[in-house]
Amino acid sequence: MLYESRNNNGNNREKGEGDNNMVEQEHYIDLAYARVSTKGQSLERQEQSILKAVPDIQERYFFKDKYTGKDFESRPAFNELKKKIDEIKEINPQAKIRLTVHEIDRLGRDYNELLKEFIDLSEKGVVLNALDIPKEIAEQTGVAGNLVYMILILYKSAMAQQELEYKHKRTMEGIAVAKQNGVRFGRQAIEIDKDRFMDVANRAIERKITHNEAMKILDMSGYLYWKWIKQLFPDYKPNKKKVGVCKNE
Repeated sequence: MLYESRNNNGNNREKGEGDNNMVEQEHYIDLAYARVSTKGQSLERQEQSILKAVPDIQERYFFKDKYTGKDFESRPAFNELKKKIDEIKEINPQAKIRLTVHEIDRLGRDYNELLKEFIDLSEKGVVLNALDIPKEIAEQTGVAGNLVYMILILYKSAMAQQELEYKHKRTMEGIAVAKQNGVRFGRQAIEIDKDRFMDVANRAIERKITHNEAMKILDMSGYLYWKWIKQLFPDYKPNKKKVGVCKNE
């Protein structure tokens, strides 16, 4: 199960008194996953934390995303991670896989989607090693220990989604207040001298100069020039033929 045999300090687990206090070797195939929400953020803190907990992990088994936590299906590295789990299980159905994450919300911030992923991992026999779960809880075994661990994971998942929703709410409230104070969002319109523009554009429309010459006089890009032509001269349809300078000018 997903919540059994968790140990983020190595691969050994001591047997109980009924097992003569012998030490059983738990041989895991270690996988790891790290995620930040944007390309400008750094994965370094998560990488260091995971490598400290699982120093022998192979680079090809360390999956890293720079993608929002709300979307599971579009995350390339996360999907590669799931494919790798399926590949390992196909080769050896009895293989023990341990997935290490720096924090639960690195897997995602949508509670329902997280729950689905936990169930999927559990059914595949993957052990989740979440480094933000206290060691005392993570190392508990048996039904009670597993139950406490599962409840804590679900609680953290719910808090992660709540934090995301609260952040979105604060952002929208901030935007609303800013708009009330006259702050404009989005691409700002470029102001022009309409009288001068109409004077120069009229000369181009009357073929006294070319439109390219009009753009140079006005120091405007083609996109901006034609945008204002359509706005100020809605009935004008430019001739597709090359327009030259009128000889009688």
